Amino acid sequence: MALSSGQLLGPVIGGVLYEYEGYFQVFLPAFGLLIVEIVLRLLVVEKRRASMTSLGGEAPSTETSEPEYQRDACAQEAGGPDKSMVEPAEPLGVEAQLLLSKAPIARPTNAFLILLACPRFLVAITGLFIMNSIACGFDGVLAPYIHDAFDLKSTHAAALFLAMALPNMFVAPVIGALTDRYGTKLPIAAGCTLAAPTLFLLRFIVPGTSLPFVKLMVVLVFVGMSLACIMPPLGVEASKVVDAIERDQAGVFGPNGPYSQAYGLAYFAVAAGGLVGPLYAGYLRAWLGWEAMSLSMAILSSILFGLVVLFIGEQSGLVQKLSARVEEGEQDR
Repeated sequence: MALSSGQLLGPVIGGVLYEYEGYFQVFLPAFGLLIVEIVLRLLVVEKRRASMTSLGGEAPSTETSEPEYQRDACAQEAGGPDKSMVEPAEPLGVEAQLLLSKAPIARPTNAFLILLACPRFLVAITGLFIMNSIACGFDGVLAPYIHDAFDLKSTHAAALFLAMALPNMFVAPVIGALTDRYGTKLPIAAGCTLAAPTLFLLRFIVPGTSLPFVKLMVVLVFVGMSLACIMPPLGVEASKVVDAIERDQAGVFGPNGPYSQAYGLAYFAVAAGGLVGPLYAGYLRAWLGWEAMSLSMAILSSILFGLVVLFIGEQSGLVQKLSARVEEGEQDR
């Protein structure tokens, strides 16, 4: 909710400041927020520092912990057994040596490759990329389109972005609660079902349409609701994939786990959507028009709906078949 709301509220604040204050004042809130973020990062208490603070600010005492060689020397002076003089164990038999030589050597696994080889995870980050491309695509085309087509000002564009942001802010927590209770597939599929027709309806709001501002606002409200239904569960799905792999193959990712890499890939998809979205929407509108741009967005939402039905969720039949085939291939090898 915070990420999507920030992306959608930014044009609202920028449009109002540009209309009433000018070009340079648009960047002042960004500079202020950057300063606040730097201060908050400096105030973050690290885990190690917090544990030392809880102990009174003193480092852990090392007086009671002696090195291994000092304990052995003390034991030797006291008449105890010396570890260096202990008789070696009996040599292993021939059969035991053969078994140990044939034992498979554990190879370190690459969490990056394991995650990218999972269809569920790929669909999750692909969905994040697609939906953030659509959301950020409006940043590049909405304001110039309403100015060219309907002669509306930047304050009208700010109101339209607010129409997308408000449903996202209020619906996202509800979707989060439903995701915790019913899983990720149902909210994502419902969001795609809502996004495809609403994005398709945008192509009918063209010059000559009556009440274009009101119609755009109504349609964009439903677009914001669809984004709220899709984006949070997709992030949850990416983390659930990691839990499922750890449950099926305990320790495959090592002692530290792959959560940082999983979230890194997810936010890479979000950032890539933010980069590609305005370029894709802007060039498509310039070359083929507003109608083709909105139609392409509806098609992308429909494609995502099909991927969600086939791959998202732990009980996906297609995923189980693919996993069974992979296991059969490994057994044959």
